Amino acid sequence: RSEAASAASAAAEAHRAALEALAEAKADELGAAVAKVEMEAAAAEAALREAHSEAKQALEAANAQAVEELTASFEAQIAKQAEVVGELEAKVAALDAEWERKAEARAQAARSEAELKAQAAVDAAHTAEKEAHEQYLGEYKKRKEVHNKLIELQGNIRVFARCRPMVEQELKSGKCEDVTEFPAMDDIVVTKDLLTKARYEFDAVFKPNSEQEAVFEHVKPFVTSFVDGFNVCIFAYGQTGSGKTFTMDGPPENRGVNLRSLSELFALQEARAEEMNYEFHMSYLEVYNECVHDLLVENRDKKAKKQDLDIRQSPGGNIIPGLTVVPVAGTDDVLAMMDRGAENRAVGSHDMNEHSSRSHSILTITCVGTPKAAAAGLTAVSARLNLIDLAGSERISKTDATGERLKEAQAINKSLSALGDVIAALGGKKGTHVPYRNSK
Repeated sequence: RSEAASAASAAAEAHRAALEALAEAKADELGAAVAKVEMEAAAAEAALREAHSEAKQALEAANAQAVEELTASFEAQIAKQAEVVGELEAKVAALDAEWERKAEARAQAARSEAELKAQAAVDAAHTAEKEAHEQYLGEYKKRKEVHNKLIELQGNIRVFARCRPMVEQELKSGKCEDVTEFPAMDDIVVTKDLLTKARYEFDAVFKPNSEQEAVFEHVKPFVTSFVDGFNVCIFAYGQTGSGKTFTMDGPPENRGVNLRSLSELFALQEARAEEMNYEFHMSYLEVYNECVHDLLVENRDKKAKKQDLDIRQSPGGNIIPGLTVVPVAGTDDVLAMMDRGAENRAVGSHDMNEHSSRSHSILTITCVGTPKAAAAGLTAVSARLNLIDLAGSERISKTDATGERLKEAQAINKSLSALGDVIAALGGKKGTHVPYRNSK
């Protein structure tokens, strides 16, 4: 039994080995078949990729050709449309040109008619303007003649009287009282005592409450005469402290005759700008103790003695060599010169006036007017306007002046007396000698 079992075991072992060998052979055969299949699959995949690439290239080539053909077709169509558009644009341009030509022709016709009408209107306006200008020049000459004839009829020498109000010092003293009455516009009645009254008649009278403007309104016509070519002299005469400098110069906030006259002067220059060309020059001097001094000297040493100037005769009238003469174009220029002159003018004080003018000041404006081309019918003019602030007449017994002040008072009174003689001679009969040389 053991031998039989051993033989059976050996047979079984041999059978198992044979089976394992068969299995390995089958496995090797299967692996070879798998490898072959994988190689065939790889070859098929490579062939498929190549075929896909070739198909893709063929498709791209076909697409490119189609695109080129389509693009060429579109370009041909675009070119044809552009040609059509060009033809249409040419037709539109031709139509526009024709329209513009016809519009220009219509506008030219309208302009020609309008221009003819406008030119006719302009010619008529020029004719009317010329006639109106000639009429204006005629009226201007008549106005000038009538104005200055009126001034002459009223009197080439006009005398106005102005009474100043009592000042605070007079009111406080209790010794002063108002002795004036004004029964009419040109009369003053002065009460001398309880039984005696004196009546004085002038061309115009201004009460103590009168304004600077009211005074100037009576002077204003003379400024017009000056611009018309007549010499004019305006001066204030009176006792020291009577308000002459206030009337002629006035404070900055209430200017007097001088500046108001000059403002009117430049206003007339502007109003006549179309007819006349005016040039104005100014000088400013004082007569102090019978000596003539220039008040417009710049940077003068106040401690130094003022230079005396001489009065000389010339074919054009009296002249003063060395006197400063400056052009002025407006009131600002004149104000600057007046301020400079005020600094140089001689003043002093005495019992009747703390700030008394110790000299006669003469502000002279020279006017030269020439007609413009549009006013050929007018004549050139040349004149002088003298605006004078006289020093006040004084009674030595009231001023208690001594020394230099006494000498000044004597010179002032002498010169004012000489001025009175000149005015009396001018107001007298024709041919009467006028003593101009009795005083400077």
